Amino acid sequence: MNAKHCLAAAFLLFALTGCSTFDRDYKQALAGAVPANSIEGPWEGRWQSHGGHGGDRLRAIITRTAPDTCHARFRAQYWGFLAGDEEVDLHITSSSPVRASGEADLGFWKGGVYRYDATITPSNFDATYKSKEDNGEFNLTRPARP
Repeated sequence: MNAKHCLAAAFLLFALTGCSTFDRDYKQALAGAVPANSIEGPWEGRWQSHGGHGGDRLRAIITRTAPDTCHARFRAQYWGFLAGDEEVDLHITSSSPVRASGEADLGFWKGGVYRYDATITPSNFDATYKSKEDNGEFNLTRPARP
């Protein structure tokens, strides 16, 4: 492996394992009450790349920020020991079930702009994602309460 690849791998490792407040916020969301028939709050499940880029555990926190917008924060596991946090605003296009879409620029090292399309009910959060370099899906459900 040449020096350029070593530097890129080191940067990627640092970016994927950096400090985050996600774990603290997720624990708070688990402890809080989820309103009936709401899509807000904590989620857990798995993500899977269809482009050969892996798949692993995925957790999310959804917060409604406007009548037609939700903010989704994700923590994705990679290879069982790395984690990365991402965020996207999902614009709601219909309800019952909620259909939403959004896009986020994750930067050059993570594949650029990702586009998301989701179908969300109070018990299931299913979505697809696409970028120039990858595409896949994730499937989440409500986590068990402590």
